[in-house]
Amino acid sequence: MIIRYNKWVLFNFLPYEYKALEKYLDDMALKGWKLQSIKGVALKFKKIEPKKITYSVDVMDKVSFFDGKNSDSALEYREYCKAAGWDFVCEREKIQVYCSESKIDRVPIHTDEKEKFNCIFKASLKYVLLSLFTVIMFLFTQCMITIGGYNVNFLANNSQLFSLFIVSMFIINEVIGTINFIIWAVKGKRRLKREGEVSYNYFKVVKIKRIICKFMLIIFLLYIMSIAIMGEIFALKISAVIFLIAGAMSILMNFVSKTKYKKKRKINIISYVVIIIFTTIIINGLIFSKVFFYYGGKDNKIKKDNYILTLKDFNDEAAEEGSLYTNENNSFLASTLYYSNKGKNVNLGYELFQSKYEWAVKYDFNNIMNSMKKINIKYIEKETDLPGDIKVYMNEHGHRYIMFSPNKLMEINSWDKNLSEGELLNKIYEEVFK
Repeated sequence: MIIRYNKWVLFNFLPYEYKALEKYLDDMALKGWKLQSIKGVALKFKKIEPKKITYSVDVMDKVSFFDGKNSDSALEYREYCKAAGWDFVCEREKIQVYCSESKIDRVPIHTDEKEKFNCIFKASLKYVLLSLFTVIMFLFTQCMITIGGYNVNFLANNSQLFSLFIVSMFIINEVIGTINFIIWAVKGKRRLKREGEVSYNYFKVVKIKRIICKFMLIIFLLYIMSIAIMGEIFALKISAVIFLIAGAMSILMNFVSKTKYKKKRKINIISYVVIIIFTTIIINGLIFSKVFFYYGGKDNKIKKDNYILTLKDFNDEAAEEGSLYTNENNSFLASTLYYSNKGKNVNLGYELFQSKYEWAVKYDFNNIMNSMKKINIKYIEKETDLPGDIKVYMNEHGHRYIMFSPNKLMEINSWDKNLSEGELLNKIYEEVFK
């Protein structure tokens, strides 16, 4: 992204891939862009006259994530580099960036190959562990919202499917990055045993990671636009909370980092812990709130009772205005309808899941059965006169039926008790499945 004389680019890398960053910065200088700062995976450049600038990216493992900017060890090393003709540009945690417009050799922090490898390995490992922690947090949240729920209604919500796709892409990217790191570490240790040099040239790997990062950003922006257009209140709340907390964390960390407090490392650690706990409480509160159970649904309290199975089919009508509640969701994979209405003689309630994909219906059925097993509720298959592709199950307490075909699944939790079981099932078959 370019705004006037400033340019921002995405560049995600691990410390052991630092050579790729050096080459990229050298190339950008020749194109007329000089590095100003690094924040997360974003590099900020300013416009200059194209010229040759040599960059040196140094990894300092002894600089903690919580030291903030201008730690004592970093300042000491900068003085050494300045005396050698290198100008300090910026830093990001354990990464220090220097540049020089003179033709001088890059300044190595470590002259011993083994010492250099151990330093870069430890620094990279800490980033990998942090990424794995983030992956676990995303997995937990997505599991609670989607695959870990009682049913699979997320398949009928484009917003949830979009979110699941983005998180899956992120997880795959992080897992691949972890595997690459392990391969590099194993190869590096083998080369050291043979008294060889460890390779840090991972230009192609970083290029692929940058492409994936750009793709994920585009998908994420499309996701934000889609939930705004579709009015997905729950998803907007989650996104707003994440953005606000991320912004607050960035402002707080930036403020503390610039201070000269002797105890700023402790302040940073406490701030991180408090923010993580606060974030977890808020997000879990939203997830387990009433909004979650009807996530993505619109407020469909309407007066017209014209759905696939209604009180009229049982020769009844609503007891009072406003007793009808419905919740509908539709996606490119499936659709769901939750229906509840209190009649003068009958209370009718059901949930209908439909999909043109048989695997989706089977997945929904298996998920419901597994959820019921966890709370020791058994479902018994009923023998009926219905067509062979229509299966009927009743729970052991006799107050809930599940009826499904290759493309539809209905859970019935309240109905006309005056009807016999056969009459009820035939009525549902005629109105819903036939």
